[in-house]
Amino acid sequence: MAIRGRFILRYTGAGPTPQAQVVHLKRVPGTKVLDASDKMLLVEGRQQELESFAHSCGWVIAPEKTIPVPDTRKKIKRRSR
Repeated sequence: MAIRGRFILRYTGAGPTPQAQVVHLKRVPGTKVLDASDKMLLVEGRQQELESFAHSCGWVIAPEKTIPVPDTRKKIKRRSR
């Protein structure tokens, strides 16, 4: 069973991201491009298929990591009696 998740793909070639490759990636069954920037894509899909695409087209793939934001609200301290 293939692992589904969210991955970051970064284009390592010279120049801007080739749009033909992005179109090809969008046609991979079960794959969604969630966000795109200059040379990076946030993609949801099967890990094995995305790794295969990345290695064949000059992209680097990494799983998306989320970092929880700490609670920065001020808290009232009680006085000790």
